[in-house]
Amino acid sequence: MASNEIEVGWPAAGAGVVAVGQCRLRVLPGEWDYAHLNAVAIDAHWARRTAESALLFNGRVFLLSSCAIAGACFEGDFVAADFKSFLHWRECGHPEAGVRDCFGASLIVSSDGAVLLGRPRPGQVNSGLLYPPSGFVDRSDVAADGGIDIAGNMSREIVEETGLDVGLLRWEEGFRIALSGPHVAIGRVARSRMSANDLRQAVLGHIARDERPELASVDTARSLDEAGPDVPAYARLLLASVFASG
Repeated sequence: MASNEIEVGWPAAGAGVVAVGQCRLRVLPGEWDYAHLNAVAIDAHWARRTAESALLFNGRVFLLSSCAIAGACFEGDFVAADFKSFLHWRECGHPEAGVRDCFGASLIVSSDGAVLLGRPRPGQVNSGLLYPPSGFVDRSDVAADGGIDIAGNMSREIVEETGLDVGLLRWEEGFRIALSGPHVAIGRVARSRMSANDLRQAVLGHIARDERPELASVDTARSLDEAGPDVPAYARLLLASVFASG
């Protein structure tokens, strides 16, 4: 596959949402070159950022190095990286480095048509933003053969961030792939029998009980206007696709 290229069906403008039936994702051997080429600057940046926030942790993450849509399947190859290298790349404005930030995003829709959105607590790298439950592909999502369980990634992030029982959600078939600049978000719709208010109260209860919650608060939205200005571009694309389809 050509680097970061969508071969079939991608919007001509280079940003939008494409529906696919399945995802086939894998981690390839090797490491991200950017980490080695910028090691001194990365270490200096990491020292400063960890002095600012004790919540940062230099774990293993996986970044999208190439992708394509073949028929109704989104195919993606990932490369291993450490979080401090990713953070340097991100906070330097995502310079061209052969990767994109790719992750699962769960679009949890209430019985009365609202989508659940979380706001990370202060000190997290995404604090100040509002977006659907989501997170990096990490070691627990990768099988021994390198295959990535993106559905498992989504379920794990829902439990960690919201405490909701994923067994009570009705997942729609297929995925929605959103491309927005350096981000490739793999969205999937999950329908809940709970109302927007009940969903919100359930998550707020989880936040209150968790000694180290990932979220500071949670909201719901039935339109982009209601979601507000703190929703990042990739999430706005996904939300628009949900609101348009009902």
